[in-house]
Amino acid sequence: MSYQPLKNISDIRKYGLTNGIQDGLVEYFDWALLDIGNYFNVTLDELSPDGFDYSRLRLGSNPNYIEGQVWEGFRKNWVWQSGIVYNPEPLVGNDDALPGISGIYVDGDYYPSTVSGPYSHHIDYFNGRVIFDQPIPTTSKVQAEFSYKWINVVYANNVPWLREIQADTMEPTSDFYEKDKGDWNIPAEARLQLPAIAIEVVPSRKFKGYQLGGGQWVYTDVLFHCIAEDELTRNKLIDIVSMQSDKTIGLLHINDIYENNDYPLDYRGVPVSGALRYPDLSEKYYGGQIRFTNVTVQDMKMIGMDIFGGIVRYTTEGVKLNI
Repeated sequence: MSYQPLKNISDIRKYGLTNGIQDGLVEYFDWALLDIGNYFNVTLDELSPDGFDYSRLRLGSNPNYIEGQVWEGFRKNWVWQSGIVYNPEPLVGNDDALPGISGIYVDGDYYPSTVSGPYSHHIDYFNGRVIFDQPIPTTSKVQAEFSYKWINVVYANNVPWLREIQADTMEPTSDFYEKDKGDWNIPAEARLQLPAIAIEVVPSRKFKGYQLGGGQWVYTDVLFHCIAEDELTRNKLIDIVSMQSDKTIGLLHINDIYENNDYPLDYRGVPVSGALRYPDLSEKYYGGQIRFTNVTVQDMKMIGMDIFGGIVRYTTEGVKLNI
């Protein structure tokens, strides 16, 4: 028999089905939650019940930067997407050329995102921080008006065994402002704030013939790890995910996004000019669809003294026509 190439794999460098499903689920749930109000707004000089300023950023501890360059908020995962119809809207502008918040404050003076000179900076939305091009005095008072996502939708490699779970982050405390203090001394990239939904595609796959002449139904199992600091919130996460049983969603064509360099955020976590939100990406780079089936809820238990976890398991059903 003559040589036959691999089915459904045309380039070893391209994304496959498993990664495509995981990426699509993370992006879908992140947007779908944001669309129904999964954020809190922080206004300038807004105080917590204990009198701490929500808008004030702390001097960050990060060995990759010079002291005075990094200033971070008490919550990560800031919102950059505009066009949310939930009321009140997140604190972002409507300038497609400059998505996200418009600027920051240093010692009471406002500096727009386009400023040059000693206070030029960029905003890392993933990690909820401002990074100055050059360090500023460590005694500065840096503030920002921003919106942060409450439920964090992440990949499963971001759950506790690889990252430090950071509890009690819903408002700043005295520890937040102290340099080199406790878990705030851990770089933002290594901290997972709760509540969170961590999505994992498990090594389980089945196939069934689709039609005469070719194509197959492909069934892939996915776990949604729902983690929170209290039982009520954990239950809410379980409900949100499990109630999507029998729902059909579209996937993204990740390879086309890569080849066109059309990612919404750059390597710094900064939105690019004209950044596409999930609905725009799913329309421009449609990568087929999957349906959620066979939903089960399992492992509703406490992970620690103040951490509650649960798992929702789905089987995703999709069609591949060229196998």
